[in-house]
Parts: sequence; C-alpha cells; structure tokens
Amino acid sequence: MKLEEQPGREDGVRVLAGRGELDVTAVPAILPGVSALVAGARAVVLDLTELEFFDSAGVRLVDQLARECARRAEPFAVVAPTGGPSRRVLDLVGLSEPLVVDDLAAALERVQRG
Repeated sequence: MKLEEQPGREDGVRVLAGRGELDVTAVPAILPGVSALVAGARAVVLDLTELEFFDSAGVRLVDQLARECARRAEPFAVVAPTGGPSRRVLDLVGLSEPLVVDDLAAALERVQRG
C-alpha cells in the first residue's frame, strides 16, 4: 500500500492518495506518521479511489486522520466512490456521513468551505 501526497497544490490542501491495499499489513507502518501527514496543511483530503482492498485497519487510519485534523482545526474529507471497497466498509461502520464523498472535486469543495 502506498499513501502519496498529490504534488503541485498551491491552496494549502494536502491530498493523500491511497493505492493498493489499506489493511492490517500496511496501516501499522503509517499510523505513527499521521501527525506529520497533516502538519502544515490548511485542509486534508484522503483519496481512496484507487484502493483494491480496505479493512478495519483502514478504518482506524481514517479515524486517526480525522481526529488529528480535528485537533488542529483542519477540515478533512475522504474520497470513497459508492460501490468501492472502502466505501462499503466505511458505510458499514458508520463513518461515511458526512465525512465521505464520491469524488475528489466534491472533497476539495467541502474542505475549502471549511
């Protein structure tokens, strides 16, 4: 699993894009860096569009990112298209509303509004 920052944004919004699998084997290595992932951002978007697999460890990462952004008063949104693996899991655990949107444009609009 890779979690990469989308380059070239000048508006202060940090877009983190997940690729591959966000699961129990990948997330433990990411969690200690959550604070650094959001430090200095005006807002954060986690884009899960390209994920192939998403489990409860991924939910934990979403929760940790949301809490860290809230602690810093930074808007946070998650892109998880309807029908995708991450959206199904986030819906099941009750984390989809109002945090999750279907596409990147909607997420950027949401966080820019604050």
